[in-house]
Formats: sequence, C-alpha cells, structure tokens
Amino acid sequence: MKVDLLQREKLLQLVLDNIPSYVFWKDRESVYMGCNQNFATSAGFNHPQELVGKTDFDMAWSREESLFFRKIDKAVMDSGKAQINYEEPQTINDGSTRWLRTSKIPLFNAQGKVIGILGAYEDITERKLMELQLIERNKMLEEVNRKLEIANVDLEQFAYATSHDLQEPLRMIGGFMGLFEMKYANLLDEEGKEYLNFVKDGASRMSKLIRQILIYSKLEKAEFHYQTIPIYEILDEVVQDLSALTNEKQAKLELKVKDVNISCQPERIKMLFTNLITNGIKFNESATPQIVIKLQEKDQEWLFTVMDNGIGIDREFQEYIFKPFKRLNTRHKFPGSGA
Repeated sequence: MKVDLLQREKLLQLVLDNIPSYVFWKDRESVYMGCNQNFATSAGFNHPQELVGKTDFDMAWSREESLFFRKIDKAVMDSGKAQINYEEPQTINDGSTRWLRTSKIPLFNAQGKVIGILGAYEDITERKLMELQLIERNKMLEEVNRKLEIANVDLEQFAYATSHDLQEPLRMIGGFMGLFEMKYANLLDEEGKEYLNFVKDGASRMSKLIRQILIYSKLEKAEFHYQTIPIYEILDEVVQDLSALTNEKQAKLELKVKDVNISCQPERIKMLFTNLITNGIKFNESATPQIVIKLQEKDQEWLFTVMDNGIGIDREFQEYIFKPFKRLNTRHKFPGSGA
C-alpha cells in the first residue's frame, strides 16, 4: 500500500513538473508544503523539495509582494472561497518582474475544514507589457489629439480672421480700379487696357478665393447633424440655385434619381452637388454641357454618380483634385478657386 501511495505521489509530481503552469500548495499558516519545478525555479530553488517548510519571505520576491500574497492566502482560507484569474506582479530569482494570472482555491480535509490553499498561475508578462504599452501609447495619442484640436481651433480662427480682414483692402483695390478705369480708360492703349483687365481679374479671383476660405472655415468648425430628408428636395434646390448658370450655358441637367429619403447632412450634400454640377458646366468645351446624376441603392449605402461631357480628370489626378483649393486647369477660360 505504501509503495502504491509513493508511486502515485511521484507520478503526480512528474505530471506537475511537466505542465507549463506554476503550481504550489500551502498550509493554514501559508507555509509551503510543495510545488512543481516551474515554481521552484522562479522562486530561486533547484528542486521543489527545497521549498517545503518555507514561507514567501524566504523567496526571491520582495517583502511587499510577500505580504500581498499572504493577504490573498488568508482571504481565501478565511472565506473558504476561491479567487480566480486575478493579475499580480512577481519578482523572480533573476531580479526581473513578471506578470501573473493567478488562481487560489481553499483545501479542505475530510471534515470540511480549510487546511490550506492550492495556487496556480501562468506567466502573462508579454501580453501584460503589450497592454501597458498600448495604454501608454493611447495616453500619448490622446495628448497629441488634444494638442491637434487646439492647433486646429487656432488655425480655423486664423483662417477666418485673415480671410475676413483681407476683404477690406480688396474692396478698396476694386473701388479704386473702377475709378481709375472711369477716369483714365480713354488714355490707355490696347496693351494698357489689357494690363488693367489682368489686375481686375486677379482682384476678382482673389476675392472669390477669400470667400471660399471663409466658407470652408465656417464649414469645418460648424456642427452638422444628420437628417432624414427626400433627396429630391436637395437636388431641386440645387437646380433652382444654378438655373441662371444652366440657362446661360444652355446646359442640360438630367436627374436619374428615385424620390427616396436618405440620412445625410443636407447643407454639405447640397454644397457637394452644387460644386460638382458647376464644375461639370464650367470645365466644358461642348456647345451643350450635359450633366447626368444617377442614384443606386446598395445594401448599406447610397451610391451617387455624377457624369458630364466636359474636359474630364485624368485618373492620376482624381484624388488630388478633391483636396481643398487644388486645381489642374489654370487656363483663363476655366476660372475658379479649386473649392
């Protein structure tokens, strides 16, 4: 019988020594009664038998850690309830700190009395360090975002104030150019009149560009809310707003759009269609500019397609051209700010 019991103990110890976890057991006073090889090595011992009769204060970890470990031991033994999968740091025999995911359960005798605890843990250091690094990185990103938000507010205010202040000298230039033309136009030769037109055109384009900057800065800092609205209401407003331009250019606008409700930011959608249609007419050398707007319903979205018979955009520039104030064609016959 003794031989069988000894063989069982050896077999149990062999199993414990060959599992990746760290396993130990203590008596009611938190004195070690045994452990597996992994735990013995982490504690600074060569063999599990060397730990028998020792306490946490005899191990490699610090006094503070030992007091914490014993505090959890006492809580488990006093309550008779297990504590499962909690995380804790541990200083091992080489002086490094490891992170553990630990579980401790009470050990009962045949009479149901708590006589100690069984503990097991796994080393989660790599995962924990990645988690801590991620937390630290998120803190840094939050700080960077906070600074960027402040910088964006300052930039928006600067753009608005600068654009607003630039309008006044431009108005003055325009006014004096008008007076100059009224008084001295008959004294200018053809070349002089051409130069004057260049100046007037430049001032006009500058004024338009500044107005676009003002609109853009207001758009960026404004709070827009989504609304569910019939798309035809938006398109009708756009068509009416552009009626003077379409009549002047004899443009044909065809809407192949179902009368459906969509969730959108109406002002921004209206501005988008206005700019696309205007560009389709403006950048067009056809006798009759044609713009076709189609709507296709997909599973999770609405797909709008705006097509025209204008000069087009080469594929390599299709991302570039939709950035604020970017233009490809700077010929005088195609004026604009790139907005």
